Amino acid sequence: MSVHQESLDMAKPMERAQDPPELEYNTYRHDSLSMFGAAIGGAVLGMLLTLLILAIINGGTLSFSGGERLAVMEASMTRIDENVGAVAHNVEVVAQQAKDLQAQLLGVESSMQQAIESNSADVAVLQTSVSALEGANSQFVAFLSALNEALDHVSELTAATSGE
Repeated sequence: MSVHQESLDMAKPMERAQDPPELEYNTYRHDSLSMFGAAIGGAVLGMLLTLLILAIINGGTLSFSGGERLAVMEASMTRIDENVGAVAHNVEVVAQQAKDLQAQLLGVESSMQQAIESNSADVAVLQTSVSALEGANSQFVAFLSALNEALDHVSELTAATSGE
């Protein structure tokens, strides 16, 4: 008999498996409702925290009565705007001066390049002149040597003619 009961018990769960369990559907509805409630609660809590922060900022009230604070803030913003404008103007002046300095440096560089080229040309002319002077020097030395020989020869002839 125990075998027979086991087979009957096994048939019953199979029949129940075809019917959807209602507990799962109730859990799904319950979860979505709890999530919806949590979202609404979070929104309300966020709004209350925002109001609390505003009350702390406004000195304990929710009404906006800080006109003097707004005027002070506007004055501060005006000063900051003026300072930013002055800094921007100074940056523009420095940028213009940097451009002028760059242009002057380019002019100095080109004039120095021209001076170097001019000096190079002068050095080349001077080198040519030194070479010509060396040639003239060697010719003058040759002339003096020839003149010295001629004078020696004349002295010998004069001594030979006077001694005869």
